[in-house]
Amino acid sequence: MDDDQTPLRPRCGRGSLGPTRLKRLALRRAAGEKTRVDIDVNTRVPFGPKADEFMSYLGVVSRERLSILINSWDEVSKVDWNMIWEDVLVNFTF
Repeated sequence: MDDDQTPLRPRCGRGSLGPTRLKRLALRRAAGEKTRVDIDVNTRVPFGPKADEFMSYLGVVSRERLSILINSWDEVSKVDWNMIWEDVLVNFTF
């Protein structure tokens, strides 16, 4: 390979994605505000303008606090489940 030839690398603009931080949620939490999330009582699925933020938050909390070896919420211990639920109640109202 000549000096003026470099191997091709994919260009991704900003590089790889980092961890989700949910900065807006952290700012509201620091201000003592809670985010309102609507849940469908039949399907138990969140909906509305803050549903995506809520689902992202659950993903962040579960990755931080649960083992990667847990396949479903049914396998989460009651202690871990209660800890996560308390954390959710600090940030969200339903």
